Amino acid sequence: MRLSCVRWLAALAVWSCSGDRSPRNDTATPERSPPTGAPATRSMAWEFRAGRLFAIRSANGTAWLVNPAWAEDQDLDSLTEASWNPSGDTLEAFDGAMLAGRGRLDALHYDSTCAGWPTVSFADPVLPPWRVAFPAGRANGVSFDSLPGLSAGDSAVRVRAGALAASRLPGDTASAFRGHPFTVRQAIRFPVAADTMALLFEVVRLVAQEANPLEEKIIMVVEEGPAGAPPRTRYAERVIALEETMPSLDVLGILRIRATGRLAILVRREREGGFLLEWIERTATGDWRVRWRSALDTC
Repeated sequence: MRLSCVRWLAALAVWSCSGDRSPRNDTATPERSPPTGAPATRSMAWEFRAGRLFAIRSANGTAWLVNPAWAEDQDLDSLTEASWNPSGDTLEAFDGAMLAGRGRLDALHYDSTCAGWPTVSFADPVLPPWRVAFPAGRANGVSFDSLPGLSAGDSAVRVRAGALAASRLPGDTASAFRGHPFTVRQAIRFPVAADTMALLFEVVRLVAQEANPLEEKIIMVVEEGPAGAPPRTRYAERVIALEETMPSLDVLGILRIRATGRLAILVRREREGGFLLEWIERTATGDWRVRWRSALDTC
């Protein structure tokens, strides 16, 4: 009974933030993503104080070694063993804030049939679970929680907050989605400072057309200050595409760079043809921006 009530409350919260209830448009076509009021895009570059390499681990245990010098404007078929040999480096592996262990890089394997990051093994085994690994002494993992780990009541409150924040974003010019409810797929919470928490939301709206179902995806970082202070949206992106081609979002880790003290979110985005990585960093002014985006792994 309790679970049914929570589901009903979450659905009510999402519907209450859906905006104008105009009739559905069953002949809508994809529109370009409208602006969200963000400043002009600045050039992106990796934060090398976080290290000249890092590793990520998939759910099935595969570990890839990433060279951030290969960014989104490059192809990974040019990354070869002859051009890069990091064997012997020691990495610290994290699962959230937990240090899972340290491992020395051993063998790398390059797949000659596709363009992708090399898989890696460690001479000193790093015990799972771990999601990200960085050179020793460069970064600390930050704890975070997500909807599946919350109580039913806390989950409903967070879902409502995400839907409300999405409904208040500027730049909602896509008429095909008006009247459709906001659905919160992810809501990850983590500390920024002693009196500030941040929430990363993934929110979607769908137009369920038979021929070409559309999806609008909104990624936001909302910060909550001291008690009584209103939450502030510090980062927002809005993407509109066919539902079947919309990239997925997987948060691999939240890191604090030791040399700068800045926070960053490392995410993996699955898209048609492979996956890429993004480094979303908190700036000195408190806003968040995509600082680096990797080359596409097509393996």
